[in-house]
This record gives sequence, C-alpha cells and structure tokens, in this order.
Amino acid sequence: MLREVDTRELSVGMYVSDLDRPWLDTPFPVQGFYLRSAEEIARLAEFCQTVYVDPRRYDPKMARAALERGDVLEAASPKQARQPRAEAIPPPQVRYEDVASVEDELPAAREALRSSSRFLETFWSELKARRIVRLADVRSAIDPLVDSILRNRDALVALTRVRRADRHTHQHCLAMAVWSGLMGRQLGLPSPEVKKLALGCSLVDIGKVRLPAALLHSEESLSKPERLILRSHVEYSLEMLAEMGDGDPVVEGIVRWHHERRDGSGYPDRLEGGAIPMYARIAGIVDSYDAMISPRIAAAARSSFEALTELQELCPEGFQPELVEQFAQAVGLFPSGCLVELSSGEVAVVFSQNTGRRLRPKVMLILDADKRPRKTCPIIDLKAESEQSLRIARELPHGEYGVDTAEYFL
Repeated sequence: MLREVDTRELSVGMYVSDLDRPWLDTPFPVQGFYLRSAEEIARLAEFCQTVYVDPRRYDPKMARAALERGDVLEAASPKQARQPRAEAIPPPQVRYEDVASVEDELPAAREALRSSSRFLETFWSELKARRIVRLADVRSAIDPLVDSILRNRDALVALTRVRRADRHTHQHCLAMAVWSGLMGRQLGLPSPEVKKLALGCSLVDIGKVRLPAALLHSEESLSKPERLILRSHVEYSLEMLAEMGDGDPVVEGIVRWHHERRDGSGYPDRLEGGAIPMYARIAGIVDSYDAMISPRIAAAARSSFEALTELQELCPEGFQPELVEQFAQAVGLFPSGCLVELSSGEVAVVFSQNTGRRLRPKVMLILDADKRPRKTCPIIDLKAESEQSLRIARELPHGEYGVDTAEYFL
C-alpha cells in the first residue's frame, strides 16, 4: 500500500512510513511521522531523494491548516536541487563489548560459517538455474554470522581470513556479510540494523550469475562495451531481489547504489556525496576491500594494510574518509587470522585486536626466528610489550613458510 514519492512532491499532511536510506542515516523518527510543515519537508529533502508514503494515513485537516497559515514549500531552484545531501555518520546507539572470548566463540563461529557457506553455495546454484529463493531464507543464513560478530569481533573475522585460498564465487557474498557486520558493530548500529546491512551486502553481486563467465574471469582489460555489460549486473541483481519477495527499500538501496562514488563517477545513477545512502556507502567500501584482499587470476591478493592504504588514497573522491577510518578501526591494520612476521624474526598469526592499538594486537607464535615450528604456540599481547622489544614487522602472504593459518582456527 505504500507509494514512493519524490521529496519535491511532498506536502503537509502526508505520512512518511519509510525512506530511501536507513532511518539511522537521518535525524527522523524510526517509527514514521506526519509531515507537519514546509520546513520539515525541506529538511527531509536534505537527506532523501524519495520516501514511502502511506496514503491511508493522509491527514487533510493538517494540510488545510498549513494552507491557511501560508505554510507552503517554495519550489527549489536548480542550484538548490543540486546541493549535496548530508553525509553525517550518526552517533553510536549501542556500545558493543565482547561477551565471549575468541576461544569460546570459535566453535559457534565455525558452525555459523559452515552453515552459511553451504547455504550460499546452494543459493548461488539456484540463482544460476533461475530458480527463486526466498529472501527470508537468505536472511536466516546471514543472521547467525552477525550474531557471532556481536558476541566477539575477532573469531569469525579470523575464520573468514584463513579461508581466502578457498575462493569460490559464493564466498564473496559471505565475506561481504562478515565485513559489513563488523562495520555495523563498529558504528554502534542496533542489532536489527547490522543484520539488514549484512543481508544487503551479501546480495550486491547476485546479478553476476546472468553475465558471461568469460567476462567475469577475463585476464585482459575490459573494453568499454564489456564494462557496460559488467555494470548491468546491478539491474539484474535488482530484478532478482524483487523476485525473492519481502522487499525492503534499504536492502534494495544497498544493492542498487553500492557502486556509486562521492564525486558522481559511479553507477548506475551517478549519485554524489550524501545522496548515496550510508549503508550503500559502506557496501562500496567493503566490496572494494574484499576484492583487494582476494586472489585474482592475474594478480596476487593485497595485504590488508595495502588494501586499507588504497582505500584511504581513494578518499575523498571515491569514498567518505570518516567511513574508511571507521572501517580501518573495525578491521585492524593486521586483521585477525592474518600471518605476520615479528621484529624478532618469529612468525605469528594475529589472534585478536586491541581496541585503539591497531598496530599491537594479540598474536599466536607459531614459528621461531629460524622459521621452525614451535613446540608450543603461546598467545602474547603486543600491547603489553615495549615498543622496542617486540612488534609486527610485516604482514606475510597466505602460505608463506608453508604455514596454513587455517590449522589454528578451523
């Protein structure tokens, strides 16, 4: 029953039930509200391109009262209409603390990862066969991942990192859910919002199943016509999302706009700055990050440090600097699960992060300075070590010195 309305066509007395972006991306009440003045409509237009109005709740008395007092919205000039919308990041609503240690959370994280991975593999096969999967089923597979992240920020991230070599198409969906769930926790979003963000991010590339496989796996630079074909995956994704039912405008916005960029160089709508909903801005960051740290046919995976550095270099034209900084804090310069060499020459796997000390996480020692396996693998906290005695010298590629980091988590 809801009707999508451009904010330039709103009037006093209408009831706004939903927005084209997350409620938390705006200062408006989550439960919906009546438009009571022209000033309120103008304020809404600063944040939203369109809103969803419930015609059944229209209040004609409120509209007549506004006309009688001369409270009418003046038409925006072309210059005003092009003004960028606000990009403010809302303050945290929830202060998350780990309620389980990495060791205690690992069993539940493993099961959530295995279950979600199996579902997404089947899900991807169903999409290729053009069979419809209910969105509610996808949500049921993604929610346990978020639940694990909210209990402990490191266990599932470590497991996701150590699976990088096992890189199938559906694994990108899973990784997107994990990175965005971690970002949602970092921003202090309420649990239902974190789950909505993770769900949307897990679906951004489903339309690629309808593109030629040769195009997706090409080792050559794509021609302009090929790039246009690749961009069509957004339209296919939206069509498939609509077929899944249980539509959510926020999830749809994530899928539609995750390739938009702040300077208007993105697609499909060339949105700029705050016109891009915050969840879609986050999706663009995590999508780029996951692509950077993933092995490609013609290129090795970048380290997390290299990927975060590149994301920062893409600011402010491509990404919002404040969001990239929040993402860097969430992931850590040396994420849980990555292999590192210490200043002592010893090799360790990052076990968990230290909030506020991104360069000094907790690590598990696995090789001695001569690169021989240790008989015991103690966990040490680099934050407790002096700067001179022990620090991370560099991140190592997956499999360096014959180490399979999966052995320490899976």
